Amino acid sequence: MCPTGTTVAMAAAAAAIGTGTDDENTLAKLRASRAAIMSVLATATEAEAAIDAAGDRIGDLLSSSSPSSSSKLQSKCVATSALRARIDRAVAPAEPLLASLRLVSSLAGEAAQLPASPADTDSAVAFVDRVDQLRDAIEQAVARGDEAVRRVEEAVGFLGRTTSKSAGRGRVRRLTEAASALRAVYETEAEAMRFEGPLDEALLGLQDLFEALLLRLKHATPADDAGDTEEYELGTEDEVDAAARMAKTLAGNDCLDICVDIYVKARYRRAAKAMMRLDPAYLKVYTAEAIDGMEWEALESAMALWSPHFHVAIASVLTAERRLCARVLAHLPPTVWPECFAKIAARIVAAFFRFADGVSAASREPQRLFKLLDMVDAVGRERGRLDALFSGESATLVAIRERTREVERALARAAAAVFYEFGLRMETHYIAGADAVQVPKIVRYAVNYLKCLASDDYRGLMDTALRSGGGRAALAEAASNVLEALHRHVEAARRVCADAATSHVMAMNAYWYIYMRARGTELAKLIGEDAMKRRYKASAEEAAWEYQDVAWNPLVRRLGGSGGKAWPPEEAREKAAAFAGALEEKVRRHGAEYKIPDGDLRAQIRVAVTKSVRGAYAGFMKANESAVAGRRREFLPVDVIESMVGRVFDQMGDGEVGSVGRTRSSGRVRRESGNIEGFEAN
Repeated sequence: MCPTGTTVAMAAAAAAIGTGTDDENTLAKLRASRAAIMSVLATATEAEAAIDAAGDRIGDLLSSSSPSSSSKLQSKCVATSALRARIDRAVAPAEPLLASLRLVSSLAGEAAQLPASPADTDSAVAFVDRVDQLRDAIEQAVARGDEAVRRVEEAVGFLGRTTSKSAGRGRVRRLTEAASALRAVYETEAEAMRFEGPLDEALLGLQDLFEALLLRLKHATPADDAGDTEEYELGTEDEVDAAARMAKTLAGNDCLDICVDIYVKARYRRAAKAMMRLDPAYLKVYTAEAIDGMEWEALESAMALWSPHFHVAIASVLTAERRLCARVLAHLPPTVWPECFAKIAARIVAAFFRFADGVSAASREPQRLFKLLDMVDAVGRERGRLDALFSGESATLVAIRERTREVERALARAAAAVFYEFGLRMETHYIAGADAVQVPKIVRYAVNYLKCLASDDYRGLMDTALRSGGGRAALAEAASNVLEALHRHVEAARRVCADAATSHVMAMNAYWYIYMRARGTELAKLIGEDAMKRRYKASAEEAAWEYQDVAWNPLVRRLGGSGGKAWPPEEAREKAAAFAGALEEKVRRHGAEYKIPDGDLRAQIRVAVTKSVRGAYAGFMKANESAVAGRRREFLPVDVIESMVGRVFDQMGDGEVGSVGRTRSSGRVRRESGNIEGFEAN
């Protein structure tokens, strides 16, 4: 507004006030005031007119300007409001994010300070709860951080779309770069928060706690016998539940492989320690060469221990491990726990299978047969448990089942091979010589060997092994072949004896031993009682008659036979003297040179020989009464002859070895003695 009327009026009034007298001054002041008021009113009127004119001009300008100008102003106002709203949205997640970060820090501190002991399941479960809460808090913080960064990126993107000036575009570019840097920093920090820092420390502590708790679950002390083994559970319900919670938490935090590795190592350690309490040191020797280098007593003991120890491993230790594995790892994927158990079991059974493989591949020594059959029986008895224990589609479990069948077949083939080797040795056994003192050792060994095989304990096993070993002959035929080989061996031994009497006594003792030891037993039933009687009793009878003919009939012939031939007196006295001398010689030497260990057989032959010799001498004395008359003292009485023969047979029983006619130990019934046909006592 220009300084015209109002300014001039006010200046004039001021000048008038400063001059004249008081009245004049007062009047002048009033006039000046009136003039000033009039001037102000005039100026206001002019200003109002000017404002109206300016309004008209603005209206004209607005009416004459383009419609886009007003819309631009409106758009700018709307954009400003939208930007303010975007900024408010970008800032909104900051407060929840800060709250989540404070919660993570608080839980991390609690987890670090919380005492956790495998002996205290409550504290262990509380620690697992803290780890779960910490993980959830971190996931929440990461999610909220992602939301906050995304909101900032949306705001920056909005600015980029709404800014057109070059200066604004530069500012938007800098904001975009800052948002990208913020995203990179967030992702790095989020990754570190998830896999490093407090959660990582808590998970490491949880792994140690998981391992310590698994190692606390110990097996009961196993019994080292093959009796029925009672099943048992490992750990208490609280301990197992705590271990299951730990496994679930570890798996949920990308530690599944670590969890499985800890479980397998810890539980194998406990299972192995349980088996080591049985002291199976023999399992360290498993190559064929090392087994052949063992003393038989040590190897026999090892093979005897293998069966009950294998039973304990399958029926007790691994059965408990399977149930524990299923319970602790139940919350993991369903294929995990069978594979974990398979890894534990595979290492345990592998030690037993290695030893079985070594025994199967070792030398075919006959004395190993029965322990091999015991091992075959042990695997067969555990077959049901093995199929149930290693059921499942896991490749490792399938491999264990197949490996079990391979071991069983290998042991059966080895048993069949050992039996064939036994028969071959019967055929090829070197005969250095034979005597008539006792039953040949090979005969005693072979008969008792076959008796054991024919027993209920081994008959079925041996028969199955022979068939699985590629042979078509059943045990009955195979045992008959061995006895035939033994018969041929005895006949070959007869040919190398020093004299005929030794040959017949040795054969008689051998065949009688075979017959009597087999009689009434499972071996006789297997081969046939009639077949045993025809083959071996008949051979013993034949040898007995030949012995009597060679050893005693010459005495009878010295008297002229058993018919009681009469001789001239002098010649009769000479024959009687020669007979007495020969009989006395037999009393001195025969009983020491020849032995009949079996008391029943010896008694039967004694009766037959006494009857023959006494009868011949009595007939001789009767037929030559004229020579005896008056000189009876020069002749031995008939009763003395019988007594002398009896003394010989008494001496033949000294040092009895392997007598089958003896009275058995208490609790057993003595078998009736067999009779050699033609030698029965009358």
